[in-house]
Amino acid sequence: MLTTARRRAYRTRRLLVQALYAAPTAPVRRIHERKTTMTETTLSSDATATGTLDKEELRALVAEVLDLDVAEVTDTAHFVDDLDVDSLMALEITVRLERHYAVRMAESELVAITSLQGTYDLLDGKLKEKGEDA
Repeated sequence: MLTTARRRAYRTRRLLVQALYAAPTAPVRRIHERKTTMTETTLSSDATATGTLDKEELRALVAEVLDLDVAEVTDTAHFVDDLDVDSLMALEITVRLERHYAVRMAESELVAITSLQGTYDLLDGKLKEKGEDA
């Protein structure tokens, strides 16, 4: 049986997820949009246009979201166990990846985002699939 505090936490988390997906211009998102540089936009366009993915660019993006040094985000480092990623950080990683690479990830695919290599494999497949559809 769930306590009142836990129910409130689940409800708040659900509302936050809905807000991030439903209102991309919400004040929370504007902070990150201002931080986006011209280089990120150019790299994103190149990656989606060619259907290829640069692992070092992905590593830098994940490190920026997690506020870590790029060297700490290794290919095999588990996001939760090794890098102390919580559910909100995982959600932020997902949202940034979807926006940066202009792809949508189904909930069933999110289980692959546990390490940089898993994230790379998922995004690479998505970008190749997107390139074939175009």
